[in-house]
Amino acid sequence: MATVITSTSISAADDTGSAIRHAASAGSACLQQAAVTPADVDVLINVGVYRDSNISEPSVAALIQKRIGMNLDYLHDPNPRAAFSFDLMNGACGVLNAVQAGGALLAAGSARRVLVVSADTHPSMDPAKAGTEAFPYASTGAALLLERTDDARGFGRVHHRSLSGGLGVNGYIPLAEAGSEGRNTITVEREDGVVERMLDLAVDSVQGCLTAEYGTDVAGAHTALDRTLLITSQPSPDFAARLVKRLGLASDAAVTVHGLTGDPHTSALSHGLCQAQDAGRLAGHDRILFLAVGAGLTSAAALYHLGGDSRGAAR
Repeated sequence: MATVITSTSISAADDTGSAIRHAASAGSACLQQAAVTPADVDVLINVGVYRDSNISEPSVAALIQKRIGMNLDYLHDPNPRAAFSFDLMNGACGVLNAVQAGGALLAAGSARRVLVVSADTHPSMDPAKAGTEAFPYASTGAALLLERTDDARGFGRVHHRSLSGGLGVNGYIPLAEAGSEGRNTITVEREDGVVERMLDLAVDSVQGCLTAEYGTDVAGAHTALDRTLLITSQPSPDFAARLVKRLGLASDAAVTVHGLTGDPHTSALSHGLCQAQDAGRLAGHDRILFLAVGAGLTSAAALYHLGGDSRGAAR
């Protein structure tokens, strides 16, 4: 048995600057794609990092759950069913951490469906401040619906790596300077050469994942990655293209996310999957290699088996 993606969606392109609205919009669309209701979901995991007004309490996941309308009053519902939601923050790697956590809940039988949502925004909720040099992240959201399957499809093990040195990227609130505008303020610092370091870690992560799964290394990537589509985080617009060049693969071996201003950050893997599906790029592939590299520097990678069906991660 394995964890499968039964539906995925991204938030509608509008003028909202709210991460909560982006995540809820994507989550609701994801459930509609799967033809299930909010009451059919047992667990919601939010992996977004940059949120409205720098909210720390209550849990942003709970606010998203409320906006989606997911099992809000199970004591008085005609068909009572409890649901749980929580935040899980690990930057660009968060969605694969949520796959791990959600997969464990599904495997244990304590959940039948897990909805993973992601969204980032400038805390001022001003869309014009997103995707800029000061705040490089796009104001957007995405969602994945996870279930269990008995067939050959689904996620394999999630592999983690880290790179010594500086954090690479650091987002924080400068309390001494923020004053009365603290809830609308965020500082994001990127170290010089961080994208190169991320590429180094990405190549190492691919090697580690391939070695664990197939007993090969990057030198054998042409064989191990045959019929495999790479969907990666997008810390720079050309990150995916530069990665496949380093791996010596064809230029179309990885998905580059288009149509956003800035790095989709925690939503990058979901955006990449949605765009790959819409463009028919899953056809002819047996696997997807999801790869995320973020602050720390840390990475997460996992193979997703399509089971010979290009609709294996269907919306």
